[in-house]
Amino acid sequence: PYPEKYLPVFGKLDDFATHALKPGGSLICMSGQSYLPEVFRLLNEFGKLNFQWVLSYLTPGGQATQLWERKVNTFWKPLLWFVKGKYSGDWVGDVVKSAPNDNDKAHHHWGQSVSGMRDLLDRFVLPGQTVCDPFLGGGTTAIAARQCNCRFIGFDIDESCLSTTRQRLGEIV
Repeated sequence: PYPEKYLPVFGKLDDFATHALKPGGSLICMSGQSYLPEVFRLLNEFGKLNFQWVLSYLTPGGQATQLWERKVNTFWKPLLWFVKGKYSGDWVGDVVKSAPNDNDKAHHHWGQSVSGMRDLLDRFVLPGQTVCDPFLGGGTTAIAARQCNCRFIGFDIDESCLSTTRQRLGEIV
């Protein structure tokens, strides 16, 4: 979540990732742009994760978010990439893209597109690996993980998000 009142969640995410990731494992966190300095600080609160890079998540088409207080129409979101230890994977392109006008808010008001999450996962995970989304929302990452033949762990503080995701996963044949 991007509003300022949710900034403490990024510190909890750092704590969780520090505990859950294997050495060399990646935390890729979508963030809004308004509070990036604070998000960076909170994601390295314990000093156990190493900053790797910022990827750009493009949302082309009519999906611009208007940030009224900043007077900006934004067509991208930062994906902040941290690694536990040293990254030893393959080369990765730093622009992730959803299909044009694939803005999926049908399942959650902060929902992302399956096409964008699939593009991200295709860059970072192999079939059989585990993807975790601690901000499950409408289950988009779970759907993309299933399409990539990955194991998936997701949780959310809102029980309805869990129900929505279970229903969506049950619809996949």
